[in-house]
Amino acid sequence: MNTITSKDNTLYKEVRKLKEKKHRREKKQFFIEGLRFFEEAIKSNYSVDNVFIKESSKEKFINSVEEYDFPQSRVSILKDSLFDSLCSTENPQGVAAVINIKPHEVDFQEGFYVLVDKVQDPGNLGTIIRSAHASGALGVILTKGTVDVFNEKTLRSTMGSIFYVPIIEDEDMEFIFKLKEQGFKFIVSSLQTNKNYFDEKLKGKLVICVGNEGNGVSEVIYNLADIKLKIPMPGEAESLNVAVASSIMMFEIVRQNIK
Repeated sequence: MNTITSKDNTLYKEVRKLKEKKHRREKKQFFIEGLRFFEEAIKSNYSVDNVFIKESSKEKFINSVEEYDFPQSRVSILKDSLFDSLCSTENPQGVAAVINIKPHEVDFQEGFYVLVDKVQDPGNLGTIIRSAHASGALGVILTKGTVDVFNEKTLRSTMGSIFYVPIIEDEDMEFIFKLKEQGFKFIVSSLQTNKNYFDEKLKGKLVICVGNEGNGVSEVIYNLADIKLKIPMPGEAESLNVAVASSIMMFEIVRQNIK
């Protein structure tokens, strides 16, 4: 077990770099906060690279980490000020970890994917991922211009679901076109149609497409749609939050396919 007391420590400096997207991509790692996130990573067979425990919280958390047989050589006790500087929460819990990003296996069986096109708010993306996990989605596809899935706010909003849902970052749309080839039907939520989402038969291979908070899906995704549908809003609100709309669409598929 290591003790880190200086900001010049090599490991500490490397972990701080993970606050920036470019370094997360280069290292293929991301930073998580909290015991629950650490436990979910272990349970879901993600590879945990290093664990950090706040010095003043050592007695509280050291046994919890050791319960998972995590190698002590990769556990570091950080001076409180150093630990706090790594964390984005105002009152960090006292446990944090570096997780190795792993590629997800994807398949083309019956079921549904959620395509998230240029959504900008981390909380919205995190909530969509959480709903995708809860509803049994095959995965979540992110187009170029969508907020970083490993953003600290996005991760917190997933409430641990990030470890259970395949996330496909499809900047060149290669996977999207592969789904089209495999017979997936693309459904776009659109205010420019009168077709009721709840009247559509939602079975088989589907891709739910939702877009940017202000502009909706981009033209290229809109043009890929096999069907354009609207969630009815009898209260005549102008629109729904993208995470709320996504969740409604996912769970209507669940409702129609419950046996």
